[in-house]
This record gives sequence, C-alpha cells and structure tokens, in this order.
Amino acid sequence: MDVEAVLLELLPQIPENTFTKWLDKRVRLIWLDADDDRLGMTRFEVGPAELVRRNRLKLDPGLITIGLHPRLKDEPELLRHTLAHELVHASGTFDHSKELHDATEAIAPGVSISQSPLLQEKRDELLASVEIKNWYCKSCGYRWSRSTMRKPSRCFKCAALL
Repeated sequence: MDVEAVLLELLPQIPENTFTKWLDKRVRLIWLDADDDRLGMTRFEVGPAELVRRNRLKLDPGLITIGLHPRLKDEPELLRHTLAHELVHASGTFDHSKELHDATEAIAPGVSISQSPLLQEKRDELLASVEIKNWYCKSCGYRWSRSTMRKPSRCFKCAALL
C-alpha cells in the first residue's frame, strides 16, 4: 500500500482548521517502531508554547511529523482511519474531542475490533496490563472475566445496572 497516495487522497477531505492550509507542505510521514504501542502519533517540531502562539495567530505550524505503526500496511482501512485521525490533529484539533472523532469518521470510518487482527492484539495487550481483571455485580454477586475495554452498563446475569 502506498501511504503517500493515501495521504494525498485524504488531504482535501480534512476539515478547515487553523493549520489545514499548510498540511500539504508541512506533513512528513514516518513509520514507528514495530514494538510501539501506538497506532499513530502527530508531532509538531515547535515547542508547545510556540505551537499555541502559532495556533492563536494562525501562523505556519512548521514541520509536522505523523508516525504510523508499520503493521498498518497490512490493514488498509485501519491505515486510512488512523492517518485521517492524525491529519485532523495536525490541522489544529489537538484534543480527543467529539469534533475530532466526528471528522475522522466522516473522512475514513473506523474498523471494528472483530475485523482487525492489530486492534485485537492491542486490546489483548491492554487488558493484560489493567488492574481490573473481572467485572462484579453488587446486586446478584455474579463475577465474570473482563473481555472488553469499557465497563458493561448491566450485569449479564441479572441485568441490574452496574
């Protein structure tokens, strides 16, 4: 998969934001290390105070590096989604806000965990490292092994709210 071609395809779809007009000139793509726990990252080469100043004054952001996990080469849809997410960050949406997630979904919809071996692996790594290994219902006493990131809203046995 030609990641540069995907970048050129996604750039016109990035919503208008402070740094959007500079993305085609300032974004540089790199591959992260294979053992990195992130799917992607965006790094501005200027410091945080200077970045805030440039954002406020709508100035050129300088060089922007987007790193992608090398295993994304095997999953084109996840690569598109991750790159779109990082490009929205690069455009000036720094927080993981509803705005960022909505824009990313509109450009390149996410991939479900059941369709992505890489996401399944990342989920399993995270679940192995968390303190809470089981969910517990205070109403009926039922306990079950944790297999999801998010806490269920109801007990699987008695349907009581958790």
